[in-house]
Amino acid sequence: MKALQLNLNKASAGLVLSLQKRGINTPPPMELAFNLDVSGSFDDEHRGGLTQGLLTRLVPWAMVFDPDRKMDVFTFSNGPEHAYYVGEITEKDHEGYIARCIIDRVPGYNRGTDYAHVLRKNLAHFGYGAGEQPAAKPQGGGMFGKLFGGSKPVATPVTTAPQTKKRALVIHVTDGDNNVDDKEPTRRLLRESAERGDQVYFLFIGCSNQPGTFRYIEKLGDEFPNVGLVIVKDTEAFVNMTDEAVNEQLIGDELLEWLKK
Repeated sequence: MKALQLNLNKASAGLVLSLQKRGINTPPPMELAFNLDVSGSFDDEHRGGLTQGLLTRLVPWAMVFDPDRKMDVFTFSNGPEHAYYVGEITEKDHEGYIARCIIDRVPGYNRGTDYAHVLRKNLAHFGYGAGEQPAAKPQGGGMFGKLFGGSKPVATPVTTAPQTKKRALVIHVTDGDNNVDDKEPTRRLLRESAERGDQVYFLFIGCSNQPGTFRYIEKLGDEFPNVGLVIVKDTEAFVNMTDEAVNEQLIGDELLEWLKK
C-alpha cells in the first residue's frame, strides 16, 4: 500500500465537525490507546503498510481528545509476556511507526492471539484494576534491546503503586478471533470493568477480508455497554476514505452516548 498522505490538521478539524454535527460541541478530554494485534496472521498487513495507514488515521483522534495530543501504543499476541507497551505517538513521529518500532521488534511478534492480557494492561495504565501501575516509557538498552541491536523497547516492570483514574478510549485492532482459552478471561475482565464503572470504552476494530471471522467480539459488543465493534473488510479502502466517512464508521451510537457522559 502506498503511504497514506493525510493532512492531520484538516482531519482533526473534520473530527471536531463530525462530533458537533452529532451533538458534541466540545470534545471531552480523555486518554487514547491503540492496541495492535501482532499475531502471525497479521504480518502481511503490517509489512504492507495497511496497519500504518490505520494508525495514521487515528492520530487526529489523539490531537482532538488527548490533552497532550498523544496516543499510547500497545501490542499483543498470546500470553501475558507479549502484552506490551510500546510508547507514545504524536503527529510529529507517526510516520513509519509500525516498521520502525513494531515489526520484528516487540515481544511475541508473529505468535498467537490473546486479548485479556493487553486489555488488563490498558486498564492498569489508566488507573483501573489492581496490582499494576502504568507502564514506564520504553527506553533503549537492556537484554531485549541488545538482541535486536541498538535502542529498542524493553519490558516494563509491574508494581502495586496507586494510580489516578483517567477517562480513556481504547482502540483495539485485530485481524481475527482470540484463542479459545482467552475468551472467558476477556469476557470476565470486560464485565468487571463495566460493573466497576471504569471510565474506559473499548472500541474493537476487526480488519479482515474474510466474512464471519469476528463472531466472538460481535458478541462482546452486544453484551457490554463499554465495548463497541467496527468491522473493516477492506483496510486500504477504509484508510483512503474521506475524513467524514472514516468518522462516520468509527463513531457508533453507543460510543457517541459514552462521549456525551
